[in-house]
Amino acid sequence: MNARTTILGFSLLLGLGSTAALASDLVVNGSFSAGNTGFSTGYTLTTQTPQLFENGLHGIYAVIPIGNVAPQSAYNDWVNVTVDPSGGNGNVYVADGATTYPTTVWQETLAVAPGSGYLFSYDAAEISNTCCSNADFQVAVNGVVLGDQTVGDSWVPYSYSWNSGLSTTATITLTDLDNSGSFNDFVLDDLSFDGPSPSTVTPEPSSMLLLGSGLVSLAGLMRRKIGMRG
Repeated sequence: MNARTTILGFSLLLGLGSTAALASDLVVNGSFSAGNTGFSTGYTLTTQTPQLFENGLHGIYAVIPIGNVAPQSAYNDWVNVTVDPSGGNGNVYVADGATTYPTTVWQETLAVAPGSGYLFSYDAAEISNTCCSNADFQVAVNGVVLGDQTVGDSWVPYSYSWNSGLSTTATITLTDLDNSGSFNDFVLDDLSFDGPSPSTVTPEPSSMLLLGSGLVSLAGLMRRKIGMRG
């Protein structure tokens, strides 16, 4: 083994032995506190006045305080949820479900660390009458479906785990499988993607010890080579 091969081996060892600090949340504006920013959607942003939010239109949304949702209903039936998941009056994503599938409800692309586990979470509820047709949210990352869940008449948190494998980015997509035009009205909040941040990758202590012992061995090897040449 020559010195170049030895150095390469220890470089690979560092890469395999690395870990990362957990980021509290990688999603940008997952609570919608910054308004209609940080995500993409196939829905159309509505600028309608109160009492005209539905009125025969579908695939439209707004980001507004939860306390303003009920007055936005054309039929006065958006009354299932009156507070955000924390019990306050924060912004939420509220929508009249699209009638064409697939129409992306919410999507964001994030940088991830390869070979790492992540947890995607969100809170959702049906805001209109739950008698007939509730939103059925499907979650996919990089086109791979992780699962789906039909929401009820109150806030419920949903979570899905995902491993990045060789990926360095994760495109998270939320789609409503229900494409009926009646009653399919919903609210979303507190979307998060927890896991290692690629900017905080650091070597594990065990890897540093192995590197140190390897460098000592490398130094000895180089001394022997020099001695043989002498």
